[in-house]
Amino acid sequence: MAKSDINLDNLSVPELNQLIEDAKAALDGKKQGAKAQLIEEMREKAAQLGLELGDLLDKPGPRTNVRKPRSDVGKAVAAKYRSPEGETWTGRGRMPRWLTEALHHGRAKEDFAV
Repeated sequence: MAKSDINLDNLSVPELNQLIEDAKAALDGKKQGAKAQLIEEMREKAAQLGLELGDLLDKPGPRTNVRKPRSDVGKAVAAKYRSPEGETWTGRGRMPRWLTEALHHGRAKEDFAV
């Protein structure tokens, strides 16, 4: 890669900003040209195989890296813990204050298991 004839130290801030914008525009143009060339090459290779370019691409479908929703959403869940006063907690979500305080005072969560 050849060094540019532009001396960046001699440019003002507005000139540098304009240079950056021009460089971004040139880069976008080069990318678009390369993309168009690549697509054309792929079309030609697909045609040699008797295929269309769209046949080579994956069909849109569900994303595999997305968590599946829980199967029990909206259903009642049995309580796993019960306080001496009768309050219950399923073990999901934020720990209730009564259990947090009991754990702070040295009790074990298993002491409240249903």
